[in-house]
Amino acid sequence: MSGYFWRIWAVLLVLSIVWLGACIKTSPPAGAQSGVAETISAKEFRLVDDEGKMRAWLTVLPDGTSGFALYDAQGEIRALLGLSPDGIPGIDLLDAQGTKRATFHVLADGTPLLALYDTQGIPRALLHLLADGSPALGLHDAQGTTRTLLGVLPDGTPNLGFVDAQGNTRTLLGAQSLAFFDARGEVLFSAP
Repeated sequence: MSGYFWRIWAVLLVLSIVWLGACIKTSPPAGAQSGVAETISAKEFRLVDDEGKMRAWLTVLPDGTSGFALYDAQGEIRALLGLSPDGIPGIDLLDAQGTKRATFHVLADGTPLLALYDTQGIPRALLHLLADGSPALGLHDAQGTTRTLLGVLPDGTPNLGFVDAQGNTRTLLGAQSLAFFDARGEVLFSAP
């Protein structure tokens, strides 16, 4: 009789555990409404497609900064959003070969900067606002040297400068002025 008694208790115990598991599985998390959790905490999130390839990744990097990456169907990173260790936010856009082609950053002084890169990853155009709010555009050669500068000075005057391969300004054109310089920076001609 005692063996029969223990078997009944064992069956009842198993049924109770199954029922409890079903109740826990179907009940919403504490503090959730309509089955949606209010908070999820993790060190890393990976979004994968139907084939299991990673398509997005949100993580905390070893240096303590956070980053978000988007991947294409071939598994290549195509976009990055993150913070540098010194807190500068940025977005990087990459081509299919993984070469950075465009970036947008807000620098430590709060000024925005947009950079466009060639297929070798060399910056060829930089657009930014200076600390005083003046816009500036720099165009670079294949070595990354600034060759042309276009800007609007704080007083509203437009300004265009041409620079040689050594970084020396050779021509300055303003709204009502023109100046040519030699390689040493000496004025060759100016008007008015």
